[in-house]
Amino acid sequence: MTDALERDARALLAAYDDGSWNPTDGEFELASSLARTHWNGSAFRAELRDIPESARAGRLVDVLDPATPFLELTDTTTAQQALRALRQLIDALAAA
Repeated sequence: MTDALERDARALLAAYDDGSWNPTDGEFELASSLARTHWNGSAFRAELRDIPESARAGRLVDVLDPATPFLELTDTTTAQQALRALRQLIDALAAA
């Protein structure tokens, strides 16, 4: 599962970088909010629960939703690469 999360996060970042994916305003707002949040399962879950419909309908939430269980682990060592890829995606969107 961590491999899929990492692959999906990297693929979405590549699509953003090459212009084949244009996030919605809601997705940019979500990324900006997540970039400022301490990443843990409960904070992530709260952010995803309260997102606007424009973000919910986009591609970003499909990558974020599977990350929540990994952030709820006491030891996230096995998911570090996947979470790093996800953080890179969020940071790129938040910087836009």
